Amino acid sequence: MSGAPDGRGDEATRARWLAALPDEPRWVEARAMLEAGAWIEAAGAVAGAGALVGDAGARLLVAIGEADAARVAALASARGAGWTALAAIEREDVAAALRAAGWDVERAVLHTLSPGALAALPDDDGAAPLPPDAPLTNVPEALAVEVSAARAAGRRVLAVWVDGAPVTFAYAPWRTARWFDVSIDTVPSARGLGLATRAAAALIRAEHADGRAPVWGAAASNTASLRLAARLGFVATDALWLATAP
Repeated sequence: MSGAPDGRGDEATRARWLAALPDEPRWVEARAMLEAGAWIEAAGAVAGAGALVGDAGARLLVAIGEADAARVAALASARGAGWTALAAIEREDVAAALRAAGWDVERAVLHTLSPGALAALPDDDGAAPLPPDAPLTNVPEALAVEVSAARAAGRRVLAVWVDGAPVTFAYAPWRTARWFDVSIDTVPSARGLGLATRAAAALIRAEHADGRAPVWGAAASNTASLRLAARLGFVATDALWLATAP
């Protein structure tokens, strides 16, 4: 596979992979990254057969095509701590190679809205766009960094306030022509109040108005996220391997 010296790949390579990856929920991150000019590294046993596409800001990479499992594990591990890797659920060899390299690997369940669920979404009272100058002093550092990065990238961030402070945040970190990935979090002190349901419903309605349908991804061990997905009318439709660096 051809690529620029900085690893970002050339436009022909990017276009080829976009043509190869269907606009489906399992590829929402990969397609969104390719469309945004993310880096690409060859990872196939045969030239052009497989690759890794990634985003340094999000510390996320996705194995695409016929990526070689050992090559994926080596390239992923070279990125260092704090990275997450995704692979198609059929790629048990990639999951095994990442486990052998010390990564934590589990299934992530992908959900889409069931028919009729959009009309039955819960109320989103209290959810509103987060102003660009809204302080995040009450928000844990990791979440504040994530929300600030989303705002800086021009993404729509919806929030719910308690006692004058934003405590729940929902935004779409990855978008394609047809789909968007749902990201939602609440500060620990405000969990259990149903605020995430309102924020998620508001985001889904706003993105639907722009012509996109939601994808809800959750690690199989994240029971809270799975319960919220079910409450909003999502149903499991696919799965990926989700790996986190040691």
